Amino acid sequence: MSSTAHDMDGDGYNETVAQDTNGDGYTDTVHVDTDLDGYIDTTYVDTDGDGVEDVMGVDANEDGYYETIAEDTNADSHLETVYSDTNADGYYETTEVDIDADGFIDETYIDTNGDGYQETVYVDTNYDGYQETVLVDTDGDGDFDASAVDYDADGVLDT
Repeated sequence: MSSTAHDMDGDGYNETVAQDTNGDGYTDTVHVDTDLDGYIDTTYVDTDGDGVEDVMGVDANEDGYYETIAEDTNADSHLETVYSDTNADGYYETTEVDIDADGFIDETYIDTNGDGYQETVYVDTNYDGYQETVLVDTDGDGDFDASAVDYDADGVLDT
């Protein structure tokens, strides 16, 4: 494994660290201190060795855990999946998925209590960039009990 570090502002802290973890001569992981405070905030990883970062992790509060993880699984420069830990408890409450890789989120899953089950799901049923359908599990049993649809795509649920 080889690493290259850069102190961009001359303060003695490395703002970027690039690593070749498998020894093939290409950078696999890049750690970046985006706010120049001496702590790594963002990490980019090339998981498939094609030279393009596929996964990005953001540690917004610098506690050592990524509050946001974003994945570009097909190397098209569009994020297909974004996981967000909105309250920094170690569980990803929100998962956003771009199913058709057009750059728009098609489904959003929300787990408000961190139990691993989605209480609310928003779905873009016709892949036009607007999430028209909402499914809600009101009693927490894993089955959706209520749904609503925005038939006319005006941003207001009609049912």
